[in-house]
Amino acid sequence: MSKSLKMPLVHSDLFIKENVGTEEQRKKLKQEILEDKEKTPTILNSNDGCWRGDNYYPSMEWLYEDVKNLVMESNEHYKIYDNKFAEMLEKCNNTRYTHWTNVNESGSKNLLHTHDHDCWAGIYYLQADGTGCITFHNPANLVQSCPPVSVFTRRVEITPKDGDLFMWPGWLPHEVELNKSDKQRINIAWGVNFNYVDSYPMPPIRGKLEWGKHTRIKNHFTKEERHG
Repeated sequence: MSKSLKMPLVHSDLFIKENVGTEEQRKKLKQEILEDKEKTPTILNSNDGCWRGDNYYPSMEWLYEDVKNLVMESNEHYKIYDNKFAEMLEKCNNTRYTHWTNVNESGSKNLLHTHDHDCWAGIYYLQADGTGCITFHNPANLVQSCPPVSVFTRRVEITPKDGDLFMWPGWLPHEVELNKSDKQRINIAWGVNFNYVDSYPMPPIRGKLEWGKHTRIKNHFTKEERHG
């Protein structure tokens, strides 16, 4: 009997890097964020009870490097399974990283959403212990209509820890549960695009990466790399 063939169709992974940043680096970055929160109004499109900022913090260069490395790792992983994605990576000549900061007070949450304009979405947790899970959903089963025994249809809850850095495809729906603790949930969210143009972010990356200029786009702080 001949062996059956296997072809990847729809697939998503969550990439996790633990213990990113030293205690001193996290403490300094958290202090800069909380100082910014005290003097800067929240930007638009935030959830109730969540302060959202779009400033660049001088002490976060080390975090950019870890995000960049995780993006490269994620790209290499998916090049194996998605030939079209691999082809677009070969043609990429720039990468744009966008970030914004979230400070969720006790009793607040982040509603179900996607980052469908981003190739990759990510989040870095400065203060996460005990402040609630992040939950990922299969977009084909948002209303729980699929048979419960179907593969990969169940939602997945992840309990983040201080210093965790997550990365996943931007189209994947996710939400963050109610912060039931008595402390703030503090994180930095990311959007990553390749061959970026203002009207539409076109995919993907490779080659030597070099940091470019800091800019603002759509109320979020952006950093762009040119490579080739």
